[in-house]
Amino acid sequence: MRIHTPGLLAPLTLAALLLFASPLFAGERSDFPPAAKQRFDQGRTFQQQGKLREAVDAYDDAIRLGMADFPRVHLQRAAALAALKDFDAAVEQYSKFIERFSLEESCRY
Repeated sequence: MRIHTPGLLAPLTLAALLLFASPLFAGERSDFPPAAKQRFDQGRTFQQQGKLREAVDAYDDAIRLGMADFPRVHLQRAAALAALKDFDAAVEQYSKFIERFSLEESCRY
């Protein structure tokens, strides 16, 4: 069964391009508190293992612990939400990402 979600494909496609186009992230900030970086890395591991709810929680912790200015943590969180099929929350996260970092600034990474 296909669910028609007008307007959802474009933000998800954009975010996927931003997230997985690693050359865009060259030169990004990396001086985050160790606890925040650890939770971000755990979130990535959880996400790769398909433990998506745990990944979202880890990204939330990373943001709270000092990575709020790290665009990739927000993109990873949104991707995990989309994988959970929580499309409303994913689109909201992508929208906040674009609002906070601006599309032009985000593409710099």
